[in-house]
Amino acid sequence: MASLETLGPYTLSTGIRDSMVWEYEEGAKVQWTAMGEGLVDWKKYFERFAVLCPNVPVNLEIISGFARATPYLQKDFWGVWPKARASDFAKFLAMAKRGKPLESHKSPDNKAEQEYQKTELERSLKYCKETLGLGLK
Repeated sequence: MASLETLGPYTLSTGIRDSMVWEYEEGAKVQWTAMGEGLVDWKKYFERFAVLCPNVPVNLEIISGFARATPYLQKDFWGVWPKARASDFAKFLAMAKRGKPLESHKSPDNKAEQEYQKTELERSLKYCKETLGLGLK
């Protein structure tokens, strides 16, 4: 929501995805998910999006199934974030506390990976159309 509030008035196009965030021993992990299966409150997001970004197309970025570590408890992590604000980090922590670990997807071959990603896209499109009312009308 913070990014939407900051960038919304300047937005010409989008690239969105849902994510699950959870804590682990060195910080948090983030895994991209199909739309509606992560922690983003998309209904709230798109209510505000409609006001800030009228007529802006929504593009889904659907590549999911693997987690990325954000090891913020390691002492050298924060060196690249000298302007990080505690209030923003607190929001991220609150999100991570609501999340749950997901298994990473492992495809045995390229064909299986393509099928997995296609299924993720199909679920995302269904959610966006049926739950959020997105798409051409």
